Amino acid sequence: MSIVFKPEQAASLSKGARDFLRATPTIRLPAFLYRYLARPANVPKMRAQFQAGEDKIEEQIINEHGLQLTRLTVSGIPVLVITPPKIAHGLEGFVVLNIHGGGFVMGTARDRTALLSAAEFGMPVWSIDYTLAPEARFPVAINECLAVYREMVQAHAANRIIGVSSSAGGQIMLAMLLRAHADGLPMPAALSMYTPASDISGVGDSSIANDGRDVVPLKLSLALMQQNYLNDDDATSPQVSPLYADYPVDFPPTVISTGTRDLLLSNCVRLFWKIKGAGVKSELLVMEGGWHGFNWEPDLAEAKQARAAVRDFVVLHLQGK
Repeated sequence: MSIVFKPEQAASLSKGARDFLRATPTIRLPAFLYRYLARPANVPKMRAQFQAGEDKIEEQIINEHGLQLTRLTVSGIPVLVITPPKIAHGLEGFVVLNIHGGGFVMGTARDRTALLSAAEFGMPVWSIDYTLAPEARFPVAINECLAVYREMVQAHAANRIIGVSSSAGGQIMLAMLLRAHADGLPMPAALSMYTPASDISGVGDSSIANDGRDVVPLKLSLALMQQNYLNDDDATSPQVSPLYADYPVDFPPTVISTGTRDLLLSNCVRLFWKIKGAGVKSELLVMEGGWHGFNWEPDLAEAKQARAAVRDFVVLHLQGK
């Protein structure tokens, strides 16, 4: 069956959003079956099925926007550089650092967020192909992204770098930047976070209230993280779930985008209040009816509106306002 919503809920959504939710199958299984599906031995098949669907959409975005892709190796880590055909006026010399999502076990540097950021920001994107779990568990991906960031701030002034991340990439981005700050590295000019997984312990009001309303099952997400990404690490430690870390006042201005159906809505709300309380310039964008991942639907009206608002925030802070 598909996700169910009442006429009163449908009335506030675009036709595209209603069609997407109606077409999304929902399968609710006992917890032990989710644990079985999330076993490391099953991840390669799950990863391949996911990427097969993404490849078609990614190719469409590349062709539609005339994006050029170049592969580099930075500190031994593969990085994909995505360049739009034209750099936006006034943003010459700026670059985006993207850390993709995918529940730590899937996704690539060529993800939709990286491609759409290059096309819509009008800036080159450096997207990191960090090693996925279970082949590499916590904190390998964080270490790899930190190594790339160290090289980036040598090649580009930090105040001309914009950080972008999605979902699991948000956990990696936040943990990486907190370590970079502790090591005395300069911070990027701004940070854009699409439904970041700032707390991967599974707590939060929306993780319960939106289970069954979102397109992602909570128990499967938690099982994938616990069995593939974490070792015996405490999921509530600041190194694992950066929501519990202390944020410095010079942390980058941060915009967080989520939706009312997102399992990670509580993650986003709590992160916003945490960094706002530290004195960091921040903005929380909550889209009506938005599910986990709605942000990177290329043609969805709500997604385009959210991405445009994110770009406005980023450009404003690049201009020092």
